[in-house]
Amino acid sequence: MVFHPSTVANAGSSLEKRIPLTQLLIGQRAVMDAESLTSLAEADRCLLRAMGVHESCEFKVCKAGSPCIIEVERTRVGLCGSVASQVLVKPCDGCPAS
Repeated sequence: MVFHPSTVANAGSSLEKRIPLTQLLIGQRAVMDAESLTSLAEADRCLLRAMGVHESCEFKVCKAGSPCIIEVERTRVGLCGSVASQVLVKPCDGCPAS
């Protein structure tokens, strides 16, 4: 897995590591990073919200790649690769299973 230097927190920092959604593996759980959603086009943000993908929501990866399919609150959502690569997430090993 490749991490961009600016997305990895320093030891003792309150920041958590953030990685592109496209770097998660099937079955991996994560939390959406609210800041990264603001960088998307307004139309993309509206569509994601309409499908249940919002700031700080927890999800599981069902299919990696393009399209990237995630499960949010028992609903599967497909994201094209260009959108998925712009969305930063915080991997969450301790997230409760759905």
